[in-house]
Amino acid sequence: MIRINDEQIVLQSANPTLHTYLDVQKHGGQPLCGNSEGWGPLSPYRWDFTPCFLDVWVDVVSVWGIVGGLCAIYYLYKKCQPQAVKKNWHFWTKLAVLGLIIVATLLQAALQIEQLAGVWERDFRFWSTVINIISLGVIFYVQYVEHWRSRNANGVVLTYWLFLIVVYGVKLRSLVSQELHKQSLPYFVTFAVSLGLSMVEFVLEWLVPKRLSAYDALGDEDECPIEYADIFSILTFSWMTPMMRYGYKEYLTQDDLWNLRKRDTTRATSAIFEEAWALQLEKKKPSLWIAMITSFSGPYLRGAIIKTFSDCLSFTQPQLLRLLISFVDSYRPGQVRQPPVKGAAIALAMFAVSIGQTALLHQYFQRAFETGMRIKSSLTAMVYKKSMRLSNEGRASKSTGDIVNYMAVDTQRLQDLTQFGQQLWSAPFQITLCMISLYQLVGVSMFAGVGVMILMIPINGFIARISKTLQKRQMKNKDARTRLMTEILNNMKSIKLYAWGQAFMNKLTFIRNDQELHTLRKIGAVTAIANFTWSTTPFFVSCSTFAVFVATNDKPLSTDIVFPALTLFNLLTFPLAVLPMVITAIIEASVAVGRLTDYFTAPELQPDAVLRSESVSHGEESVRIRDASFTWNKDDNRNVLQDINFSVRRGELSCIVGRVGAGKSSFLSTMLGDLYKLKGEVVLRGASAYVAQSPWVMNASVRENIVFGHRWDPQFYEKTIKACALTEDFSILPDGDQTEVGERGISLSGGQKARLTLARAVYARADIYLLDDVLSAVDQHVGRHIIDNVLGSNGLLAGKTRILATNAITVLMEAHFITLLRDGRILEKGTYEQVTAMKGEIANLIKAASNEGQDDGDKGSGTPTSGSETAYGSENLDEDVEETDEANETIGYLEPIKTNPRGPMRKGSSITLRRASTLSFNGPRGKTNDEEDTKGALLKSKQTKETTEQGRVKRDIYVEYAKASNLGAVAVYMVMLLGAQTAQIGGSIWLKDWSSTNERSGRNPDVAFYLGIYFAFGVGAAALVVVQTLILWIFCSIEPRMAPGPTMANVPRWGRQASRKLHERMAFAIFRSPMIFFETTPSGRILNRFSSDIYRIDEVLARTFNMLFTNASRAFFTLAVITAATPVFIVVIIPLGALYLWIQKYYLRTSRELKRLDSVSRSPIYAHFQESLSGISTIRAYRQAQRFALENEWRVDANLRAYFPSINANRWLAVRLEFIGSVIILVSASLAIISVSSGSTLSAGLVGLMMSYALQITQSLNWIVRQTVEVETNIVSVERVLEYARLPSEAPEVISKHRPASSWPPRGAVSFNGYSTRYRPGLDLVLKNINLSIKSHEKIGVVGRTGAGKSSLTLALFRIIEAAEGDVSIDDLSTSSIGLLDLRRRLAIIPQDAALFEGTVRDNLDPANIHDDTELWSVLDHARLRDYVADLPGQLDAEIHEAGSNLSQGQRQLISLARALLTPSNILVLDEATAAVDIETDALLQTTLRSNMFKDRTIITIAHRINTILDSDRIVVLDHGEVKEFDSPSELVSRRGLFYELVREAGLLGSVELSNR
Repeated sequence: MIRINDEQIVLQSANPTLHTYLDVQKHGGQPLCGNSEGWGPLSPYRWDFTPCFLDVWVDVVSVWGIVGGLCAIYYLYKKCQPQAVKKNWHFWTKLAVLGLIIVATLLQAALQIEQLAGVWERDFRFWSTVINIISLGVIFYVQYVEHWRSRNANGVVLTYWLFLIVVYGVKLRSLVSQELHKQSLPYFVTFAVSLGLSMVEFVLEWLVPKRLSAYDALGDEDECPIEYADIFSILTFSWMTPMMRYGYKEYLTQDDLWNLRKRDTTRATSAIFEEAWALQLEKKKPSLWIAMITSFSGPYLRGAIIKTFSDCLSFTQPQLLRLLISFVDSYRPGQVRQPPVKGAAIALAMFAVSIGQTALLHQYFQRAFETGMRIKSSLTAMVYKKSMRLSNEGRASKSTGDIVNYMAVDTQRLQDLTQFGQQLWSAPFQITLCMISLYQLVGVSMFAGVGVMILMIPINGFIARISKTLQKRQMKNKDARTRLMTEILNNMKSIKLYAWGQAFMNKLTFIRNDQELHTLRKIGAVTAIANFTWSTTPFFVSCSTFAVFVATNDKPLSTDIVFPALTLFNLLTFPLAVLPMVITAIIEASVAVGRLTDYFTAPELQPDAVLRSESVSHGEESVRIRDASFTWNKDDNRNVLQDINFSVRRGELSCIVGRVGAGKSSFLSTMLGDLYKLKGEVVLRGASAYVAQSPWVMNASVRENIVFGHRWDPQFYEKTIKACALTEDFSILPDGDQTEVGERGISLSGGQKARLTLARAVYARADIYLLDDVLSAVDQHVGRHIIDNVLGSNGLLAGKTRILATNAITVLMEAHFITLLRDGRILEKGTYEQVTAMKGEIANLIKAASNEGQDDGDKGSGTPTSGSETAYGSENLDEDVEETDEANETIGYLEPIKTNPRGPMRKGSSITLRRASTLSFNGPRGKTNDEEDTKGALLKSKQTKETTEQGRVKRDIYVEYAKASNLGAVAVYMVMLLGAQTAQIGGSIWLKDWSSTNERSGRNPDVAFYLGIYFAFGVGAAALVVVQTLILWIFCSIEPRMAPGPTMANVPRWGRQASRKLHERMAFAIFRSPMIFFETTPSGRILNRFSSDIYRIDEVLARTFNMLFTNASRAFFTLAVITAATPVFIVVIIPLGALYLWIQKYYLRTSRELKRLDSVSRSPIYAHFQESLSGISTIRAYRQAQRFALENEWRVDANLRAYFPSINANRWLAVRLEFIGSVIILVSASLAIISVSSGSTLSAGLVGLMMSYALQITQSLNWIVRQTVEVETNIVSVERVLEYARLPSEAPEVISKHRPASSWPPRGAVSFNGYSTRYRPGLDLVLKNINLSIKSHEKIGVVGRTGAGKSSLTLALFRIIEAAEGDVSIDDLSTSSIGLLDLRRRLAIIPQDAALFEGTVRDNLDPANIHDDTELWSVLDHARLRDYVADLPGQLDAEIHEAGSNLSQGQRQLISLARALLTPSNILVLDEATAAVDIETDALLQTTLRSNMFKDRTIITIAHRINTILDSDRIVVLDHGEVKEFDSPSELVSRRGLFYELVREAGLLGSVELSNR
């Protein structure tokens, strides 16, 4: 801006002749400007712009209208579809007003020709009007076209009218000051009319809603308003206001959220990303970075351009501040005063720059966050899809926890990077701008500052390197803790049964305290040092610059140098502080990219492992394996199966038999394509269905598990559940087939899970059935029913290819073909008659199993069972034939198969039930079934929804957190914080005094004195910041260590006394929670609290509190400084403060609920992913990977629907708060100008100090609200952790007054006295009035149909479920009178599900490490595992993978047996302990159990195989939770009751009679 001399001021006051807009200077004028004032920009006669210069701005707007308008027309025609929109008054009025503006402007041109006679054709003013008319014509056409092609006002049009009104307004003010209305009234009137009409046009275009087409008028109430927001709404984020308003009045729920824009949906982003990644995979070294850049860089680059302008504007403020200080300084005595209008212009310019910077900055942030959101959602979808394709070697190196971490942590790191990434170039750019500005201010002295910054780079680099190492270590610690926690949650039932809670709590505490928190302390210390270097850098830069300036210059270091420089140094703080954060974020992101690239390039399943083709007719070959060898890991030299030749025809049942670990399950996996094929071929003709040995059950209703995404067919569904013997179970289950089964089917018994997965396979109506030991988990009579109704020649699957891996001998008689595997090779094969005739191993097995009850066995297996167990194909034949047309399925034919014309029938059967197509997948609002809403509330088995608190976080949560953070340390921290802020303010005030002294003396006196004290202030403030950070991290966030070796019993006491970490309280509460909690809570939800919530408490919360307190104190001190300088500012503080608090309150409510919804909708993503990972083989076998991937996408979208408004709420707030900050800048500057103009003694130094602080307040005010919300958001994690820390507990572990003797139970006599129990309140009784007396050392067998309550009996004995009535006593001591630990440690059990943990064989046998190797080898010997373990690398220290996945099901069961042998108890419970082992191993184990080793123990055996309990002393027969029979086997058989039926069905009546003899 140009300084005005005395002559100008005189001219302004005297004003002898008026120079107007239409003046003409015919000779000696400037080129293209015939006005006497020339191009200016400032008039020599008034404080004003020259007429020609004013028209330059009119032209700039006109050119924008022409160029922008043409682009808008191109966009409307190319990208927007025309729609039928009726022309209404609004349409006609807009065009009419615009027509009038064009007419008025034409009149102006005509008047200019008249007034500028002789020069108009070469005068810029005339051509400016012509260009203006052209731009109005272009805008006219845009407004005409947009009526049909756009729902909202065009951005070019709106900005054109706004800028035109501003420029016209400035020009009109100039015309008024020239008194043009006296010289040329017609031109003045037409111009004023143009301005008025432009305002009307702007209002019509912007504020009056457009008419919509009939289609658009229907609308979508869930459509995101950003889709149709105009440019001003986008710049100010006003499109968010409806949600903010609604959220202020009501608590937001998931249903109140808007849908995503099409381009933000996971399906859209993942499609773009997968395409880019596919291109990368063709290269030798695929780059995830390049794939992300090519997919998502568009908006990000536009953000970079916006950021450049924003950065430039931020460095305009110090220049304006310098002008303001020189303006104030001109009012000192002896100086030439500048006109007040110049001061007003400076104040308005500061305000405008601040507003512009706000608008630009948040548009940049918006694009950064949106890019981050898209990257995360596309990577999440990709991680999920990749998991479905991973091969075994790809999967072996990555546990479930690791893969979940890729999705949860690594994608988050990349999302975080997008928020900071631009700073990588922006920070150096800002530093460069700062240095250029400083050079203008202080000249070469600024190089001293540059030197200091260069010195700091290696120091910061060194700190960043240490930080990276610690972060990597911390990631490993987190992975280890997450893995352990996952295993604990998955196996909680076993941990309780074995009383291993303490051992696992100690393991968890070790990882948490000795590894994770130990590393976190180091990270805290490094953070403190980093904070010191960051906070001292700007100070050292300023100190060195000022020192060199006063040393090398005679010129005084005055206020107009000091405060602009100080403002620049403050601006320098941000890029310097953010640069190390960006480097850290890039380091973390590059680690994440490395991990993800490894994962995405991990080996996938062999595409040609299985060749699939169309299904074949009956009797034709449907499965063929020829000369094939297979391995689990192609990098290993161990072949699992060798030289396999195998063939099955459609309609045949082929059985695979063999010992534990012989390779039966692997054999089936070869047909699924899960194994790596080394040679040979595998051909499958038709669709496959698979039933795994460990049933995989989804966390959904029973019906959803059976239907499994196929079309609903009620008739066939009924047949399926009858055939799979589920009808009776449905009557027992609380909600029938709508019962929610819980995670991993936790609320079903083993037999129910097995039959449910079998029903899923049957319902799928595939061509080829791969069944892995489906009979092992069911009772013998249910097994018989399944053989007759599903697997056998009259079963539902009779016309299909069935390949069954089995240990059940009864089914072999039904088989068309039997294959024996031994050590990965086929040893024997043939029909039933052939293998029995061979007298080989299979014949011996059959002989051993028949147990001389051969004649009964044959009878039982060949004929349909009586009563309710009628097989399909006998009485139901006629009914089935009638239903054939409906079900398109031939069921139950007795005639020889070939007489039935199979062709058309087979075709029909395959069409009946197509796989769920993508289209039939329910969209974002879809429920899994229609009844969910109506029935959901009535279901007893419904899982508990994740509780979300509403409204403010309760005060006691903050109190709890403060207590847990050591109140003394918090107090010291607050003192340090205030001290640091006071020292910083002190330094600035000292600078003001120093510069004022210099100004008065005209030189730089006492440099050392002033510089020394300034240095002391700066270093003191930085030192206090370090102490503050250390206290916060090490004494508040990470607490002082506890005394070593806490037991689980005394953790809570310590928790209160020593403010122990919240993690320990929660972990303790989880270990002590009853099983009902785990049955009704998905483990993903619990895991979320242990991972993301604990991460927030550990690392985020303390940092957030620190930033909140720092910014709050900074804002307070700033307002204090401004008020001290201009006391009248208090008047402004009150309304601004009220507005600030109102906006904050408005925002807080909505933002808090959005953050909670974001948090709650994230858990289901990981829960679903974990569930999918455990059932990958099943999902792949049914070809359902696509459906599950869509389900994952839907869950991610549900989360994004909360996340997107949540980030935009921040922008909405920031724009409004920064506007308040801009008003504070305007008011402060205006007050300073008014003060000095009205003769006050306000010094330039004080104005400089005040304004340098006012320029910072915007940032502080913004951060306070942001951090308040962050605190509220993150304190929710404390709330969630405390919620779990206060979970209801089981009975006490130890009751010190009632501890049993160390030898208890000496005899092992058990009695149930009128005992009844239920699984949880509100459900029916599962055991009813049980009265049993089991004598010492008695061998008891417990039998009953599935769901009769057999397993509930063991749970009652171990008090996993508590009595509703009655009690259980052992050796006359009531089990309810002693602690759970004392009870469970004294009982031994081999549970139904063998729970194995990641670790060594030793860890799995003895987690508490209380037995020596001799004992371990001894029990392995008795469990028939010694040879196997001895052959393993490492023997007892051999690795066992997650969930024992590298052992067969039978081997896992044997490890469970070995554990039981280690427990020195007189009572042993076997819960279907040998269900998964082969007949031979079972026989050996039964011998062990009957040896001298067990003769003095009371053994209670729950069994499916009746032959294993026939030699028991007595048998308990349960039915519907009641004891129906209890006596010796022979007595019960002679009564011909329920037990007789079971024995007869098993074909073992001969054995009982023989033993009687």
